[in-house]
Amino acid sequence: MEYTITAKNENGQSVEWITVRGDKKAAQEAVKMAKENPKCNVFVEWFRKSDGQHGYLNPGRNHDITGQAW
Repeated sequence: MEYTITAKNENGQSVEWITVRGDKKAAQEAVKMAKENPKCNVFVEWFRKSDGQHGYLNPGRNHDITGQAW
């Protein structure tokens, strides 16, 4: 599955983003992006084409429809 990791500033604007494959790689990149952008909220979003489902990979490594910042 593809994951988009996005750093958003205090105004909710995206300041950096990347797309990766796999939840392990997404978690690694989210931690790295959060360290590089300490004043931003980092979210990991996913989209499954097979059924149109989308949501978030949260810091506890759970997939949910509600996102939590890393």
